Amino acid sequence: MTVWPQYEVFASPRGRILCMDSMGHVDTRNDVSDVLICGSHSAPCATQLVLWARPRGLIGHDAGIGKDDGGVAGLALLDEYLIPGACVSAASARIGDGRDMYENGILSRVNRAAERLGLTPGTTAKAATHRLLDANPVPVALPKRQILVHDSPLGRVYALDTVKYADARISGAVLCMGSHAAPAMADYVAEFGFALAGVITNDVGFAKDRSGIGGLAALDARAVPGATVSCASARVGDAQDTYFSGVVSACNATAAALGIAPGQSAAQAAERMLREAAGRRSPT
Repeated sequence: MTVWPQYEVFASPRGRILCMDSMGHVDTRNDVSDVLICGSHSAPCATQLVLWARPRGLIGHDAGIGKDDGGVAGLALLDEYLIPGACVSAASARIGDGRDMYENGILSRVNRAAERLGLTPGTTAKAATHRLLDANPVPVALPKRQILVHDSPLGRVYALDTVKYADARISGAVLCMGSHAAPAMADYVAEFGFALAGVITNDVGFAKDRSGIGGLAALDARAVPGATVSCASARVGDAQDTYFSGVVSACNATAAALGIAPGQSAAQAAERMLREAAGRRSPT
């Protein structure tokens, strides 16, 4: 098998900047610390050749961009893998010549991951590669997906696949989640800064030392009813399945005092939690 040339133009403790004339030249010599500048066009069929290596960044050629942005369409594929990607303009550097792209290329397009690191069209390829080498990934703020699965005079139940989707919009509601009830879950709930009528999560098979339900007791300290549903009854990571299909497998003392018990549906448990919370709100 041919060992295609790769040209190291810069190296530091953080990694290397490598030029090559094709994305097809990326091989086992490369790893996640590399920034790659490759002479291929940047359609998806080219950028997919690099995905496995998960480089710090990839700069390709825009190939004149062309019809339907075909020459740069692979930048979106890189974005799906959170790999910063950019293209140099055809007018600024020769295609198939990674070193000319490095020395003379001017960026024409960047993807969102690269934009978050400060890359913009008009930046020189040389400056862009050094920025990619020196910068750390920027966290991506994901949409907080909250699904209202029950609304009645007693209150609301929201389905959140992960506790990290929670915010003050679910204040006073029952929180159904697709994640576990380990102590970390209770720590998150303690940090909310607002009250909940109850929490229902997945037991994830209980796990070693019953760690999958280990946070239920911590909810007792905050007088929050807590329960889990069996992972055999509801998919882990699917909060709607927790509510609509889940069967209670465990609960804390606060929930048990409301009559919640294993074998009940999650919907029944949520209704009891809402009823108790509504009773506390009602004037005596």
